[in-house]
Amino acid sequence: MDKIPRHSFLKWLRGRVYWDKDKRSGDGPHVTYWLFQLSLVLASVMIVMFGWFFIDRNESYRVGYPSPRVYLAQSSARFLDEEATADQKERASGQIVDVRVRDFAATAMVEGRIAALRDRGSIDFAPAQLVDLVDALPSESRAGLLAVVQSVAEENFDKSVNVSEQSARIWDSLRGANLSQADKNLAYQLLEALLTPTVVEDQEMAGRLRREVSGGISPVVREIRLGSVIAERGQVVTPEIARILRSQGYPDAAIPWKHLAFVVLAVLAWSTWLTWIADKMGVALKATEWTYVAVLLIIDWGAQRWFVRWSIDSLSVLALTGWLFLTIKPALAFHIALGGSLLGYLLAFPGMTYAVAVGCIVCGVASGASFMFIKEASSRIMIWRNIFSLGLFITAASLFIRWGFGLPVSLNVLVAYLLLCAFWSSIVVAVLPLWESVFEMLSPLRLLEMSHPSQPLLKRLQLEAPGTYHHTITVGTLVEAVADRLGMNGLLVRTGAYYHDIGKLKRPHYFVENQSFGDNIHDRLAPRDSARIILQHVKDGMDMAGEYKLPEGIKRFIEEHHGRTFLSYFYNKAVAADKEQGGDGSGIDKADFTYPGPTPQSRETALLMLADSTEAALKSLDKPLSGRPDVEKLVESVMDSKMASGQFMDVDFTLKELNAIKTAFIEVLMSMYHTREIKPIASADEEETKRHEAAGAPDKSAAVSDAPAA
Repeated sequence: MDKIPRHSFLKWLRGRVYWDKDKRSGDGPHVTYWLFQLSLVLASVMIVMFGWFFIDRNESYRVGYPSPRVYLAQSSARFLDEEATADQKERASGQIVDVRVRDFAATAMVEGRIAALRDRGSIDFAPAQLVDLVDALPSESRAGLLAVVQSVAEENFDKSVNVSEQSARIWDSLRGANLSQADKNLAYQLLEALLTPTVVEDQEMAGRLRREVSGGISPVVREIRLGSVIAERGQVVTPEIARILRSQGYPDAAIPWKHLAFVVLAVLAWSTWLTWIADKMGVALKATEWTYVAVLLIIDWGAQRWFVRWSIDSLSVLALTGWLFLTIKPALAFHIALGGSLLGYLLAFPGMTYAVAVGCIVCGVASGASFMFIKEASSRIMIWRNIFSLGLFITAASLFIRWGFGLPVSLNVLVAYLLLCAFWSSIVVAVLPLWESVFEMLSPLRLLEMSHPSQPLLKRLQLEAPGTYHHTITVGTLVEAVADRLGMNGLLVRTGAYYHDIGKLKRPHYFVENQSFGDNIHDRLAPRDSARIILQHVKDGMDMAGEYKLPEGIKRFIEEHHGRTFLSYFYNKAVAADKEQGGDGSGIDKADFTYPGPTPQSRETALLMLADSTEAALKSLDKPLSGRPDVEKLVESVMDSKMASGQFMDVDFTLKELNAIKTAFIEVLMSMYHTREIKPIASADEEETKRHEAAGAPDKSAAVSDAPAA
């Protein structure tokens, strides 16, 4: 595929707002693309919602309700136990009851009062009335009272945080003092005036200390081992259990709005990209083929979603890749299988990151390995064996990945995979005829069946038009050999070659390869009538293909193998006849001598056009070719004529590919005709399409050429 120009996707995407009136145009996709994308988006929504309604809603857990089943760990994991961590932090912070701090101003004041009492017996801190009562005491009683007051003050100083606690301490100390009750009351009043609480509670500092202690507690990390029980059946699902289940990928019973939105956006983005890449690859799928792709994707997505209830990979990617690679060009089939199967894993395993990771690798392995395993097969058992071999390869890769991810790898898992491989291989083979019939897909088996000589149309060719039948066999052999060398679908082009001239069955004796004994009916027909009959064989072939219900892929070879080739021999003959009757030839319309087309729309039909013209040119020669140089001139003249007449305008052949085609044609022709004499080329203008143009030419030296249609 040629390099895609920068920004071409954005340009193409902007063009999608317009409707494409010509469905052969490559400038923008038609409404089929929109229907394809819409069908995938709707299918993804239905799969998510049906899965929730019929499975998750009834079989999933809810916080605060009993668990509907036993939940086992799908993978080993370590997680933070938030509840246990919060409990330990609460216990640690609860050990901090209060934080007490000293009031330095109050402390200094009390210390000064005690010092004055001790040094000078001063009680200036007391109210005047209380001072008078103390001073009225006898000196001996006064001294004893003040000594007790001093002792109790020093004992209880800086011990209380409030007045109540201070009062209790003072009375406890005075209870054992050698004073009368009256003096104790007086001492209490003095101490109450002397002392004041110097220790206060700091709530802000206490809160800060609690936070520091709580922050120093290490988080409680628990480990879940693979297969361990997360929740028993009937166990109430706590928020913590629900969090663990979600981390393990188990959906809850709530409507998955977030997952639904993610899936819709992913499907829309991928389907848009897919239609763009199909255009850039030059793979023009019809509406039925896009419908076929959508059906396969929906089957894969539905199977993945259904099997997830048993926590197992369905391996439906095996069927998806098998059907795609058997019926669609491998380059596009790879993109569809890779992206489509990955979306299936996203649909089936919401939140299970490990399952999606494994699925990504499995999808890549399946899509890439399909190029090796899904090849042309001559029987259904060969197809089954190829698909099953691909399944074994996917199984080995999946088991290796599971082992690397620490997922369970057991005999049961292996047996399940083997059974699924056999199941999907059988489904691919059994359902393939249905796809061939409903969507007109061309699998290798159908092509083999259609190319068998026992097919009704081919049997008719053998009996009614043996010359045409021999011609189709020769062209089929040539084009298949060249296609195989170029990496194209040789079986497809060979089958198309077998049917490309079936329109000649309607009037077989009007074509030179079916004429005998030198009798040429065109000697008795007007040139315009001869041209009309020869041109008509394409339309007759399309009518017959519809009658025998040939698939569209084969009809393209019938319709496009002549493109818009110009029958110059009969045109020149008509002009000459007109001049003999006194005209100047201007009344002869070139359109009456030009095939209606269309020109080849694919590499395969273009290759058949070249092979058909080359084989006709070989049969139109009179003189033997001397060797390889003459064969090269013959092939070059045919290819130059086709390119000059614009037959390859709709086919993206590069110069490198055209050179490879020329080389392959020369080598195959040399191999096919090395035991027989090859006739020489007359001129570049006399060798292109002698067989179908000069079917009734009386002079064998009169050759024909292609020219642009008027």
